[in-house]
Amino acid sequence: MAVKLFLNSKTILDHVFSIISKNAYDASEVDKFLDVIIQDYRLVEANTIVNTKEYELLTSKYRTLEAEKRRLEVELEKYKTKFANIKSDDNVTTDNIEYISRINTLERFLWAHGFNPDTIK
Repeated sequence: MAVKLFLNSKTILDHVFSIISKNAYDASEVDKFLDVIIQDYRLVEANTIVNTKEYELLTSKYRTLEAEKRRLEVELEKYKTKFANIKSDDNVTTDNIEYISRINTLERFLWAHGFNPDTIK
């Protein structure tokens, strides 16, 4: 979200107040200028708080997604190793599909009887 500020650092630095008497500035002019500065600061503070919350939320989501990505990469490597010898070439054949279906059925049977197929050698 872009914030439209009334002033910038150059405007503040270059601002010249009217001198109404010897070494005295017009108090109302100074007050008006300070009111504008305060208005800008409030906008910046509000925007900073929102962006900080968004940043923390996005950081948390990023960490969660990175952990999930690492878990899936490990799982992918397990499957690559598991199915490396099933396919003899890059073409998927009906024999390969049958083998995968049979392996899947056998794994479900093992899980149903309390065995983890990944730990069986």
